[in-house]
Amino acid sequence: MLLDLDHLRSFVAAADSLNFSDAGRRVGRVQSAISAQIKALEETTGQTLFDRGRGKPMVLTPAGEKLLAHANKMLRLNAMTLSDLRQDAARKAFSVGTTETYALSILPRMLSQFASRYPDVDLTVICGTSLELLALVERRDLDLAIVTDQPKSEGKVLIYEDELVWVASPRLHVGTEEPLPLAFMPAGCEFRSRALSALDKVGRTWRMTVNSLSPTGVRAAIRADLAISVMPAASVEKDYQVLSTTDGLPALKGIRIVSYRHPEAANTLSDDFISLATKAF
Repeated sequence: MLLDLDHLRSFVAAADSLNFSDAGRRVGRVQSAISAQIKALEETTGQTLFDRGRGKPMVLTPAGEKLLAHANKMLRLNAMTLSDLRQDAARKAFSVGTTETYALSILPRMLSQFASRYPDVDLTVICGTSLELLALVERRDLDLAIVTDQPKSEGKVLIYEDELVWVASPRLHVGTEEPLPLAFMPAGCEFRSRALSALDKVGRTWRMTVNSLSPTGVRAAIRADLAISVMPAASVEKDYQVLSTTDGLPALKGIRIVSYRHPEAANTLSDDFISLATKAF
C-alpha cells in the first residue's frame, strides 16, 4: 500500500491548524474533502491520527505525531526533487525576509557568505513584521524568513538562541525613583510587550518617551539620550551600554531566532542559507 502525497499534504495542514476547515482553506479543498483524505490515511496506516473527542479540542494521536514527522520529510523530498528537475541553470533566484532589527544586525553576515558562494543567484531581501513575512512564506512569495520564534511550527529551523537585553546611551542616567523613559515600536512588538510585562511585574514605573514605526527610530532615540529600549544581544551597537538588574531593571527571558520556509517549497538554496546562518554565530 502507498501513501498518497496529496493526502499527506492535507494531513500536514490539518496537523498544523488542528482544524479541518482551516486546513481546507490552506490547500484549496472543502472540509468534507479533508475529512475523507484523513480517513483514507487512517485506513492505509491502520491508525487513528487525530483524537476528536466530543467537546474537546482536536489533537494528534501518538501515531499522528509519528506520521507528521515522516510526512514533512516526504513532502520536502518531493518538492526538492521537482525543484531540481525543473531548475533553470541559466537563471536562479532566491528571496529571504527578516525584520528590520535583524536586517540591521545579524542578516549582513549571512548575506555576505551566501553571495560569495552563489554569485550567479539573484538575491532579494525583504523587511517586514514576523507575521507579514510568514504570510509571504505561506503563499510561497518568499523562500525563507528569519524571524523571532513564532507559535507556528511547520517548516521551522532554529538559527540562534540569544539574550534580550536593556540598552541605552552611555550618557543616559535614570534614577530608580523616576519613571523609566522608553523607546519602542508600537503595540504588537514582541520586545515591547516583554519589556513592559517585566517592568510591571517588579513595579517599576515607566513612560513611553518615543513610539517609532521602525527600529531605526528606536536607535535614534537611544543615541539622542532620550530613552532606553530592549533588543537581542546580537543587535547591540558598540556605542550602547547594556543595563542589568544592578541598574534596577528586571531580567528578561531569552529569544530564539528561527527560519521558516514552506515545507513543500524546499530547495538547496534554502538549505545552504540556513546552514550558513547557523554557522554565522
